[in-house]
Amino acid sequence: MISVSQEIIPSSILFRKQYNLKKLLEDLNNPQDNFKVINVVGTNGKGSTSTFIYKNLFQKYRNVGLFTSPAFLYHNERIQVNNEFIPDDFLKKSIGNNFDLFKKYELTFFEIWTFIAIEYFNFKKIEIAVIEAGIGGVKDATSVFNNQICVCVTSIGLDHIEVLGNKIENIIENKIKIAKHNSKIYTTKKNYNYLEHFKKYTSNEIIFCEDFDDKTYQKYNKGIAKKVLESLGITYDINTEPPLGRQTILNKDPLFIIDGCHNLDGAQELVKSIKNIEEFTILFGSSVGRENNDMVKFLDSRFKNFYVTKFDHMKAWDLNLVNAKNKVYDWKEFLKNSDCNILVCGSLYFIPLVYDWYKEEKNDLIY
Repeated sequence: MISVSQEIIPSSILFRKQYNLKKLLEDLNNPQDNFKVINVVGTNGKGSTSTFIYKNLFQKYRNVGLFTSPAFLYHNERIQVNNEFIPDDFLKKSIGNNFDLFKKYELTFFEIWTFIAIEYFNFKKIEIAVIEAGIGGVKDATSVFNNQICVCVTSIGLDHIEVLGNKIENIIENKIKIAKHNSKIYTTKKNYNYLEHFKKYTSNEIIFCEDFDDKTYQKYNKGIAKKVLESLGITYDINTEPPLGRQTILNKDPLFIIDGCHNLDGAQELVKSIKNIEEFTILFGSSVGRENNDMVKFLDSRFKNFYVTKFDHMKAWDLNLVNAKNKVYDWKEFLKNSDCNILVCGSLYFIPLVYDWYKEEKNDLIY
């Protein structure tokens, strides 16, 4: 498999002002509509909700796809069929064979990944796919799927405001408008406070799902997944595992937990869901542009032992600009010398680095 540390699609095409994937797919007779789709949008919990649904669809369907992001350890993780990642050779061939097409239509980084997923799903003749949005909803590349059977809306909070706007109403509008035709919208009961905003932007039926019997923040995501699966005549398996990096326990004594909470809503839910959280030392690393956001202020005010750190990634923040008193410039050395309960959280570009490092330190597969 291809490590996320390797660049296989040029980062220079990460974002553009216009999105042309829909036009390209129309010119190819809309291959994205050859299979059914469950769209998953939201601020937090998209990856977990997508995984919980995907892993249970095999009770009814023979060929099932999953498109998710970001990748944790390998690029291949983004595209899965029947619990297997897209093979290296198909991935490289798809990029090579279609690169002129990508340039012609000026596709963005995420549009290219969405196109590759569509191509692979058609090659594997899947029946149904769970499609996780990248940023937003109606403006996201994943809005191109028309054979939609439902939409899942996970937790809602302020994130990616440079793209989605700086008001909750802006966020909701962008996410909710991905719903097409008469697709039902499944969301957590936690979002009932936003009902009027929902109704303002959609006439589709909205189903508020009961929380699952779980003491962690996964109660919201499992609740949505359970209800969606029930609508398809499928029983949710309570033993379904979440993706790596979502409150993953690497060691039990002392506790060592990693979690990809990367915004205020995620941080608040994480803190509420961990027992005796005040006994933990918190190490937090985030992405550029978040040096002084509310998440840093919340964690800094909540914990005596709160530290911020930098990491090696093109999207990593500048630690010198972070307004926090405890700064760690070498997170590996810091963790190596720690003998207390540790919670490492923040960017999903940082958490995989910690996971890899910990595996090497212990010379073992720890999950």
